[in-house]
Amino acid sequence: MKSLSVKKVFLALAVLAALFAFVTVTACAEDYGNFSYTTVEPGDGEDFEPYIEIVSYKVSDESTDTVVVIPSEIEDVPVTKICASAFSWKDTLTEIIIPDTVTVIENAAFYNCPDLKVVVIPDSVTYIGESAFQNCSSLEYVLLGNGLTEIGDIAFKDCSSLAYLDLGDSVKIVGDGAFFGCESLKNVYIPASVEEIGSFAFGFIQNGNVERVVDGFAFFTDANDALYAYNNRYSAVDPEVSGATSFTVFPITSGVKVCGDDSHSVSFATIRPATDTYEGLDAAACSVCHKIVTRPNTDIANTNSGASEWTTLILSVIAIIVLVILAVLYIKKSKKRRAEAIAAYQAGKPVPGQEERDQLEAKAAAKYEKKREKQLAKLKSYGVIGDDLTPTKDDADKAKDNKKTAKKK
Repeated sequence: MKSLSVKKVFLALAVLAALFAFVTVTACAEDYGNFSYTTVEPGDGEDFEPYIEIVSYKVSDESTDTVVVIPSEIEDVPVTKICASAFSWKDTLTEIIIPDTVTVIENAAFYNCPDLKVVVIPDSVTYIGESAFQNCSSLEYVLLGNGLTEIGDIAFKDCSSLAYLDLGDSVKIVGDGAFFGCESLKNVYIPASVEEIGSFAFGFIQNGNVERVVDGFAFFTDANDALYAYNNRYSAVDPEVSGATSFTVFPITSGVKVCGDDSHSVSFATIRPATDTYEGLDAAACSVCHKIVTRPNTDIANTNSGASEWTTLILSVIAIIVLVILAVLYIKKSKKRRAEAIAAYQAGKPVPGQEERDQLEAKAAAKYEKKREKQLAKLKSYGVIGDDLTPTKDDADKAKDNKKTAKKK
């Protein structure tokens, strides 16, 4: 088995090739929001449904987006592939939400995203390419779906914060150095589906010119434990190097179930709060078998930041202060007017504003008198009252007839 150090040049060339492919494909891509994509359609003699490949994601200098939700479809065509280097070097992203239509994550797709913290791979994904998440130094949780069969070489290399890993239940191949340099990863549960583990895949970090075993690293497995305990075959490390054979393997006996069992005590922590856009997720490391278990978290997160709450409070206080000031000014003005009116009355002078009030009262009286005269004239025309404004008793019936006739007209 080749040493990891020998392969570094070839892997670097693979990453450069991925970058070249990225530049070439992006040139003819279409845009959908911040995403660039290409649509793959069947050619002559081919028989498959059209699908979409995400080739890049654009982040402006002013962007504050930290969570990216990849669409499951664009114009009714499913998104099934994340192309090489599509999200590489995006230093503001903390989480990528991958839809369950995606089946392939290509080489260096999320290479060097230093703030990326959580990666949840849906069951639809079957392959993760080389260097896909390499150098994501803030990555803490990696939860791989149950459809995944292969993890490429150095896929998660140098994810130094990675402490929680769930390989799912269907992984068959773990490539060389897949989790090399993950110094915080102390425990790994290996499912029975695994058939091949590449050299330095787990439990090693770089120590000068040699590879060193992570202190306290241990395997947990429920089948074929000899495969994982075969350290020389597994690590390809010089047996004389200190710590080369210090792995610990804990076989899970048939009497101990692999998580999901009530007898396994776990303490869940929220690793992704729920929002209106996507479901949340809780995770826990089982204290018995060390398998990472998850559960959905559908409590919608409070999206109001502390800053917005303080803004609302400050605006409310300002509004109350303004209302109080206006009330005080109104009271002062009313008192001043009252004092001026009393002083004018005592001095025998016209009360301020009295002339205007008299004019308004006279205008109202004239309007009332005019309306009264019109009503009296109408009653006279019906014969209800006479010229002296007294009711006409003898002509009451005639007055009713006149009133009915007037209404008909």
